[in-house]
Amino acid sequence: MKRKNIFLACAASLAMLSFSSCSDEINYGTPDNGEGRVFLRPQLNSDVKVESRAILTDDELAANALVWISNAKGAVRKYTGLDNIPAAGISLVSDNYVAEVWAGDSVPASFDHRYFKGREPFAIQAGRTVEVAVECRIANSVVTVDYDPAVDDVLTDYTMTVGHKAGELVYNGREDEGRPGYFMMPSFDKNLTCTLTGKKADGSDFTYTQVIENAKPFTKYAVKVKHGGPVEDEIGGALVKIEVDETEVEVEEVIEIYSAPTIEGTNFDITKPVMGQEGQLTEKKVWIKSTKGFKELVVSCSGFAGMLGISGDDFEVFGMADNIRQTLADKGFSYQHFTHEGSEMEEIKLVFDDAFMCLFPNGEHNVSFTVTDNNGKTATGMMQIILSDAKMRTDAVVDTEVWAKKATLRGTVMKPDLTGFAFNYRERGAQQWQTVAVDGAFGEGASMSVELTGLASGTTYEYQAVCDGFDTSDIMTFTTESELQLPNAGMEEWDTSGKAHLICAPGGELFWDSGNHGSSTMSKNVTQRASDVKHSGDYSAKLESQFVGVGMFGKFAAGNLFVGQYLATDDTDGVLGWGRPFASRPKALKVYVQYTPNAVSHRADDAPSEAPQKGAMDCGIVYVAIVDATIDDDKTYKGWPVIVKTKKSDRKLFNKNGDNVIAYGERVFTEATGGMIEVEIPLEYFKTDVKASNIVLTCSASRYGDYFTGGPSVMYVDDFELIY
Repeated sequence: MKRKNIFLACAASLAMLSFSSCSDEINYGTPDNGEGRVFLRPQLNSDVKVESRAILTDDELAANALVWISNAKGAVRKYTGLDNIPAAGISLVSDNYVAEVWAGDSVPASFDHRYFKGREPFAIQAGRTVEVAVECRIANSVVTVDYDPAVDDVLTDYTMTVGHKAGELVYNGREDEGRPGYFMMPSFDKNLTCTLTGKKADGSDFTYTQVIENAKPFTKYAVKVKHGGPVEDEIGGALVKIEVDETEVEVEEVIEIYSAPTIEGTNFDITKPVMGQEGQLTEKKVWIKSTKGFKELVVSCSGFAGMLGISGDDFEVFGMADNIRQTLADKGFSYQHFTHEGSEMEEIKLVFDDAFMCLFPNGEHNVSFTVTDNNGKTATGMMQIILSDAKMRTDAVVDTEVWAKKATLRGTVMKPDLTGFAFNYRERGAQQWQTVAVDGAFGEGASMSVELTGLASGTTYEYQAVCDGFDTSDIMTFTTESELQLPNAGMEEWDTSGKAHLICAPGGELFWDSGNHGSSTMSKNVTQRASDVKHSGDYSAKLESQFVGVGMFGKFAAGNLFVGQYLATDDTDGVLGWGRPFASRPKALKVYVQYTPNAVSHRADDAPSEAPQKGAMDCGIVYVAIVDATIDDDKTYKGWPVIVKTKKSDRKLFNKNGDNVIAYGERVFTEATGGMIEVEIPLEYFKTDVKASNIVLTCSASRYGDYFTGGPSVMYVDDFELIY
């Protein structure tokens, strides 16, 4: 029978759209600036019931799903995780778009990893709102294996191996009967081969093979092993026969993936502090929504007991006694609870009126909200209240806004009608303040900021926010990032004692590495110490692309140098760990390069279309990236920011547009440099709100060496320097 599960990914966007009718103070209407809005509703459609041994749970599928919205020019919005799709919809200019969703793990063959993908075109018109449901169907070919009872009469110790050239699974007899296996079909092998092996009654080996031709995604293949009847001639496998039932996956049951409750302010921004003076705050309203109803809602704040006259510093909204409810009402707290007929969705509006807000004394107060839904998911939110008689408040710097030579200072205006806004700053330990004015007029509660430049790296500074007639006693500090440099940047330290030459002192710790570990097995080092061409010191690094092998047996290998470590050789292909810890954010990389290209002599059949053809001139590349703390999720090679695999069937390369990339810069060499030249590669920062955690740096004499494509080109590199 055909079977299929639907996993409804009920992200916050769908939930918010559904109960916006009750949210009279939250506007989900269409924009009036010539744009339109889209609400995305991804659905993950699976094939068979998720087993407990599956590595990815439904929540993990939702959390790791990639969502792209693209037009003819490319991607315009990217989200990782269904919960990160904006609850209030996505504003887009009028145009034609495609929404695409990917979820799960794309591996050649697995009992655990499933892969889903979906694609849905839509159009945006000015002033219109559309809802788009993207159905993500399972992209695998799914295989189950079953056996007739009579098979046990003629075979023992039997297994079924199913696979293609990129991977295979072994089904262990009755133990794996009915267990689904998931296959991603590679472009170079369209068939699934089923091989049954076992022992016949006389103890001899038995093997029988059948091929599922042109295996399709979204399709389940039920492989049935049947007894073939009395055996007269065992040649050709008359002992058993294999039948394959091909069925398109269909609906069997529905499992929901839903978002946690959401908490937001309606007449204020709950993500920012409520500022003011004691006794002068006004009413604040908090709106909480849940797709699965409410089980508990706790409101707490240090000092509530004394302020409100209750027994503790918190109260639970739904279960409070009548006398507590009345006490809170007398102080200015009330709420409205909304339910929806035929739906589990619920909303609640908490109202803290003027009288309640005026109970808070001078100082900082954090009112927290902890809400739990009926399925046990919890969300927290906080209303921060800061009351002061001071005219100005000096705010802490945002960590990501402090660089090596610049920093952004922030302060808050605490009273109306102030003028002459500025910041004082100085190196810690200095006596004299320097003052930088802040242009503009700022009302009560406004935030002001200024960017300081020309600072000293690795230095601690003091600062304070001031205005006319007020020098605050608050003094805050920040420390600029250090101007970190790369170890062995001059390429002076080498260990040539072993078969593979290493870019480090003998017995030293590796920071740089190369493909020498692989090429040296054929007695060649594609990256070597060189003294004939250099910028300074005794040595440079010579990267020489070449064919590594004997006769027809071998592969083209690019001369290369990278920050990281060569981890393993998979058959004749390399597995590399890229990136080293690095906590600064430079603005450029400077390096001295001499490049001599040659005609492409080797070109793989799967090389990118932009790679040069045979006979055309090769090209080289140097690129650098700053990445965040994300660690590659490779199941075998752990702890590295980037894992690179060059094996064709399992190729995994660095993506300069990856979510973990903070900044990137490159220089492509398409012609000879005519000598060693200074090259400066600017870094473009895509994310300025993320601190650096690792640096990735790669040099290659053949840009497409990852695809074993290039010619006998040579690159010398020396004296790497990071510019700040």
